[in-house]
Amino acid sequence: MKKIYIIIQLLFLGGLTFAQNTEEVIDASKPTNFYSQMDIQFEHAGASDQYGLRNSFIIAPSEKHLILGELPILHNTRTGATGIGDVRLRYFYLPYKNYDKLLGAFGPSIDVYAPTGNVDKGLGNGRWVVAPGLTLGVMAFEKVQFFPIISYQYMSEKAGMLNENGENVALHGMTFQVITPIVFSPKMYVQVTPIVQLPDFRRAETNVACEILLAYSIREKIQLSGFYKADKTYGQTFRVGTTLFF
Repeated sequence: MKKIYIIIQLLFLGGLTFAQNTEEVIDASKPTNFYSQMDIQFEHAGASDQYGLRNSFIIAPSEKHLILGELPILHNTRTGATGIGDVRLRYFYLPYKNYDKLLGAFGPSIDVYAPTGNVDKGLGNGRWVVAPGLTLGVMAFEKVQFFPIISYQYMSEKAGMLNENGENVALHGMTFQVITPIVFSPKMYVQVTPIVQLPDFRRAETNVACEILLAYSIREKIQLSGFYKADKTYGQTFRVGTTLFF
């Protein structure tokens, strides 16, 4: 009887250890790690006279596929209007990931912004935006990696907007950015992302920006974050919020 009791104890402890070892470790510092999650971010963009909630939901059916939907609810302090901003959809496919190699990951993605926000009330951009891109993952160091992303960007005509020649035209351009995660501990990391944008191939004008994201996990599947963006054209944006992983 005593032997049976010991065997049961060993089996129980072995099963518990196995469950702990197979439990998924969340590493959201790398943009090529996919997790199903929900983000709720309070946003303030002073140059656009906007503040509100930027809500997103991500479904990751596997480590190769990611689907994102984003629904901003904004208030414009200039017009006094409150409503839905421009909705964003994203699909990211990752056919290759091996962080033991220098080239640790690569895959294509596509972002689509729908002009659902009211332009006259200052809640939207008024353009369809379609941006297919390619992401690479460079595993430079154990705690510092580089994820360059190059994207083509199409922006449709904007109703009621004319340029200096009296034209309302679509824009074709590109964006290059490098997401740089720096991991301080298993619970805390920062992402620094310099961005260079050429909004229209017909013009030599470029726009530069930089994003900084600081994230800290207060629990295994709950993460707090702060975000700051400085943009040459669109000014400064601040966000604070939380992420729930599923």
